[in-house]
Amino acid sequence: MRYGYHTNLKAVFHPVLLAICLAAVSTVAKEYQVGLEDVLDISFWQDPSLNAQVRVGQDGKITLGVIGQIDAAGKTTTELQDEIVRLMSRLKKDVSQSVVRVFAYNYNYVFVNGQVRTPGKRAFEEIPDIWRIINEAGGITEIGDLSRVAVIRGGAGGADAGRVEIINVNRALAEGRVDKLPRLNRGDAIDVPASPGNITGASLAPEVEQRNLVYVLGAVNRPGPIAFQDNSDFTDLLALAGGPTASADLKHIKILTKDKYYSQSYQFSLESYAKTGKPARYIVRKEDTYIVPERQTGFFGTGLNVGTVAAAVGVITSIYLLYDRLTQDNQTSGASLR
Repeated sequence: MRYGYHTNLKAVFHPVLLAICLAAVSTVAKEYQVGLEDVLDISFWQDPSLNAQVRVGQDGKITLGVIGQIDAAGKTTTELQDEIVRLMSRLKKDVSQSVVRVFAYNYNYVFVNGQVRTPGKRAFEEIPDIWRIINEAGGITEIGDLSRVAVIRGGAGGADAGRVEIINVNRALAEGRVDKLPRLNRGDAIDVPASPGNITGASLAPEVEQRNLVYVLGAVNRPGPIAFQDNSDFTDLLALAGGPTASADLKHIKILTKDKYYSQSYQFSLESYAKTGKPARYIVRKEDTYIVPERQTGFFGTGLNVGTVAAAVGVITSIYLLYDRLTQDNQTSGASLR
């Protein structure tokens, strides 16, 4: 029994210990390594007069006033602060602790050029994806084309220097696959080109100040423009337009709404809304247009009223009586000829 109990403990704890070890290894692996041109804050709480802000030189070294040059590039901040304390304690016995923080990450950099709002060099603790870098550069201009973004490899990986990749960022955004975009390396450059002919939605439909009006058209009792009011929804507008007519098709209301450059079309069912209450409210925007169609009806459709049916039956009856009279006259005429 004792042996079995011991075996079960191993079965339970070994996976747990393994997971903890893997997590610890992963954490260490992800710790940032100081690079060239990084700016470091170094502080000694036991002697603040030694505090310094230093830049890692092209030789990978930093210089501190008391101990001189120290190799910094390639070390983690933890490794570097341990090395600093080791060297410092030789000269100042009362200093046993130091803290190293990265004030400015300058080693992991990329260049962003072309149709972005703030082109130039961008540096990161860890280089993110292309889309985030474009956003860090202020996003694209009105004529930027995300379907043909060029990545020029800087050669940090060796043989890739100068290689150009054309990437369709638009498609990745549309398909929700931003995380699948090619990874960037230190020294790479991103170039966002202008769209062909410098034509965009912005140039085709320049932004104008939208009027304080909305429009309700079609099968309503008072169609036309209505003054825009903040925090109004469609049912408010329908009431202001005198309500729907008897022939209104409330299942297929069309909504045309505009933003700065484009317009979009939606279909809205008031009957469904009345049953489910979803969405909670459809908030009206300036220059929205709401079109309430009439119900489509066939000859025996529900849109025909009693008067229409009676008139139709009367026409059919008259045609039948006329046909019957003509048939009888022809038969009489034929008999007399015989």
